[in-house]
Amino acid sequence: MGCSKEENVNTTPPDALPDINAATFSEPTNITIPYYGPAANQTYIYVAGEVGKAPEEEVRINRKVATKVVMGIECIIHRDIVYLNGIVIEDTDDWLAQDDDGNLWYLGEFVINNKNNGQFANNDGSWEAGVDGALPGYWFPGNPTVGQFYYQEWYAGEAEDYAEVVAVNETVTIGMGTYTDCIKTKDINPSEPDEYEFKYYAPGIGMIKEELYEDDVLTEIGELVEIIEN
Repeated sequence: MGCSKEENVNTTPPDALPDINAATFSEPTNITIPYYGPAANQTYIYVAGEVGKAPEEEVRINRKVATKVVMGIECIIHRDIVYLNGIVIEDTDDWLAQDDDGNLWYLGEFVINNKNNGQFANNDGSWEAGVDGALPGYWFPGNPTVGQFYYQEWYAGEAEDYAEVVAVNETVTIGMGTYTDCIKTKDINPSEPDEYEFKYYAPGIGMIKEELYEDDVLTEIGELVEIIEN
């Protein structure tokens, strides 16, 4: 996530940013929130592409066996690998931890960006909570309610994404089936003001579908197509 860091940006964290210092982490790697997946022994496979065209991207998500300590908190490593026409173009480790109130925190990421031929390009988008003023936010809140607004991260001028819960008890149909009691969020990156994403989370699974809108027009769709037991 994020963009190139700008000069003269406001470095004061927003009031709506969750306070990591007020949270307690007794078992931070025991992820019990029902709207997160995959489980430790699973790999999720998504496909994504432009509306009206065959999917071009495949995304594989799993958890690494290793963990990472960020701001003194042990985090699971949520690995997200993006393939374009079979070539890895992005390989990201996201660092997540659950607090005692059930909120899933997002404490940073390490990103490897590749060119379309698979050769290394850069590490743009990487950040770590507690380093260079970066602060964590919620990957997903523990008790989502309609209208709930939350920052996912705060790294001034680099990563300032936020989201809002826009619906609960949604019924969503994808190729794998129909899911009830889903949560729908609207995710926004302020560096891309003309774009937003709707994401759909099914209980017991996690994210099952996402839709990208540009100028209020649906342009891309991604959805879960397979769950592999490792």
